[in-house]
Amino acid sequence: MFQPWRLKVREAEEAFRNGRLEEASRLLRDEGLLEFLPAKQLLAKVAREMTARAGKRLAAGATSAGWHDLEAAQKLGAESSSVVDLRQQFIDRGISEAGAYLQAGDPAAAVARLETLERSGASGRDLRMARQAAGKVLAAQRLCHRGKFAQAEEELNAALSLRPEWKVLDEISRACEKRAATTRRLVEHLHAALADEDWTMALVHAEAILEICPDHEPALDARRRAWAVVGTKLAETRQPLAVGAPRACAAAAGPPAAIAHGASDGAAMIDYTPGPRFLLWVDGVGGYLVCQGDTISLGQPVQGSYVDVPVLADISRLHATIRRDGECYLIDPLRPTRLAGRSIERVTSLADRSEIELGQGVRMRFRMPNPLSRTARLDFVSRHRTSPTTDGVVLLAESCILSPSGKAHITCPNWASEVVLFPQGDELYCRATGRFEIDGVAVEGQAPITRSSQIVGEDFSLSLEKL
Repeated sequence: MFQPWRLKVREAEEAFRNGRLEEASRLLRDEGLLEFLPAKQLLAKVAREMTARAGKRLAAGATSAGWHDLEAAQKLGAESSSVVDLRQQFIDRGISEAGAYLQAGDPAAAVARLETLERSGASGRDLRMARQAAGKVLAAQRLCHRGKFAQAEEELNAALSLRPEWKVLDEISRACEKRAATTRRLVEHLHAALADEDWTMALVHAEAILEICPDHEPALDARRRAWAVVGTKLAETRQPLAVGAPRACAAAAGPPAAIAHGASDGAAMIDYTPGPRFLLWVDGVGGYLVCQGDTISLGQPVQGSYVDVPVLADISRLHATIRRDGECYLIDPLRPTRLAGRSIERVTSLADRSEIELGQGVRMRFRMPNPLSRTARLDFVSRHRTSPTTDGVVLLAESCILSPSGKAHITCPNWASEVVLFPQGDELYCRATGRFEIDGVAVEGQAPITRSSQIVGEDFSLSLEKL
């Protein structure tokens, strides 16, 4: 006599043999099926295999998927001892990962990792104390950003009492002490400069303090006052240094470890070679700062520092970096930054038309107008501009398209056809329809140009100016 339950068990067996454990468990838990011994035996096998898969995923680093398997195995009735042991391994791994985040200078990520574990149902004294300790390190970081070092030390001491085995806490505490001593000296210099109304030195000292404490309110106020007096003058007389050169006072504080504002805080940690830059002047359209590096820095143009995109505004001299990563772009907020209206504190991907806000009010829109090109644009939404003044910034990858099309990187409404600038090795080339002139020499199709060339066609004219 045909028994329908046997057919369902066979379906579950087939799913189990093919590794479809979720489907097998769903079939076996059908109403009334577990009354039959073959179904119970198969469900026990599914639970054991789910537990084993959880262990494999843990070993491979796929902790979220592994934890999901472990929870499912427990619901299916997996052996209690195996589940308890593996659950503790997951908790230990989570605590270890939190410690690694602290070592990398990201206590917010450490707290988030442990809170995720707790929301998933993990518990225990070790996990609870680790989360409390990571929370205190995060609180210490925020206090250090404001220059409240004594309170930060109290938080760090409390964290150390909760997790004495986290040796990174000693490193963080020592870094905090060094930063506190350096900041005290800088504050004294700042007060002296303000008293003498020496606005140039006040700006220098305020910037040095903000390198260590990005939310130090007296330094922010002093910088605003100094910038109002001498900011533009300093922008016009700046003397660029090589990127990566240690900046005054920041190096003296030593590596800030977990107290830093993100892993790339401080000039010594911004280690990249700037790509070529040039100004592109398009007749009847406007001027653009073109940056060819895969990583570009944005900040205030002040004497003694270098940024790829110098913005005439009250922001830090190194405020953020934007990095091209394959087909996408990432922004690293070294100082207070908002993306699409929300504060960000770690590396975040940029979407087309995302609005970036640096500091208080420097707003730019990120654009990738042509889906076939990785070249991007930064357009000012606020009234701020670069130094020298341009209408926008082009992040040049494989091509920069100038045309009347809406998908051009630079829209030229009165042109009949497109002109393309593109790098090839260390050289730049220009491609256009028909004949045109490069520095007075007639060419056709495409030809190499320099970063100080003048290019003239039948209905277009543009020139490059090397920086």
